[in-house]
Amino acid sequence: MKQYKLIAGPTTKQMLDKGSKDSDAIQAFENIIAQQAQQGWEYHSMEPITTTHMEGCLFSKTPVSSTFYMLVFVKE
Repeated sequence: MKQYKLIAGPTTKQMLDKGSKDSDAIQAFENIIAQQAQQGWEYHSMEPITTTHMEGCLFSKTPVSSTFYMLVFVKE
């Protein structure tokens, strides 16, 4: 039976807070995949997840969407 594991990838905000470049984001994803491979997990796919929440004051709340990426790993 296959087992699946989901790990959130780094967010744009996390990368911007560090003053990162595009290559740093790519490296961060690569590091996650390499760490999981060392533990016997095989990279399966990356799925976008979008969440929506309300922002603003009581009378002028507007929906704000955020998208982040979940890395999917599989193991037999």
